[in-house]
Amino acid sequence: MANEYIKTPSEVAAEARQTGHDAMAAVQGHAAEARAIGQEAAASLRPHLQDARFAGAEALDTAKGVAEDAKDTARDAAATGKAYVRSAVDAANQKLGLLQDKVATAQDTCTQYIAKEPVKATLMAVAGGALLTGILMSALRGRRS
Repeated sequence: MANEYIKTPSEVAAEARQTGHDAMAAVQGHAAEARAIGQEAAASLRPHLQDARFAGAEALDTAKGVAEDAKDTARDAAATGKAYVRSAVDAANQKLGLLQDKVATAQDTCTQYIAKEPVKATLMAVAGGALLTGILMSALRGRRS
């Protein structure tokens, strides 16, 4: 134990103080490095966040456009359906009008014939009634058998 150097309490305190300062400097260096890494990470994420926001907004706009297109298509389909229904009703009314005209013409023709030829018209009516009676009687007899 030849060269044993014993430190004085003030030397130990100074050495402890220096070690504390060195540790604090090291912690501050690590903290600064961690802060720089965090800032770099945040900076590298910002463009991706902006891209994600842009993509979300674009998707929303696309969805709105598709919904609007679907609404327009539904309106067009309803309008086309209404037009077809109107057309069908108009065609039916036109055919009914033509039929009514034909019936009125036939009625006028019959009325004129009866006025010109009352005896022939009466004989035709009697013959027609007899024919219908014969057909009905034949049908009724056929059911009874």
